[in-house]
Amino acid sequence: MSLFGLTEIVPEDYIIILINSAFISHYVDNYVNNTQTFQINDARQLPIIIPSFEMNEIAKRILKEAIRLKTSGADNLLMVLQKEVDKFVSDVYHC
Repeated sequence: MSLFGLTEIVPEDYIIILINSAFISHYVDNYVNNTQTFQINDARQLPIIIPSFEMNEIAKRILKEAIRLKTSGADNLLMVLQKEVDKFVSDVYHC
């Protein structure tokens, strides 16, 4: 699956962080598609909150760190970062 943003207001980094969160995963499972496979049409149905500049910067930093950890083989540290992703998305959606 490829992901391309249609506007710079909601950059791909932010969307990637959202779709890798527990909140969006539960949302998709319960309201969009309860199969195991997340598809591009599922992504189109997500309620996306337009991020502030600060939110975009946080998402960019988290994604950069996730890529660094994954490519360095530090998978055990990804669990810690996942908690940060989930907290960030919970704060964005006020849940």
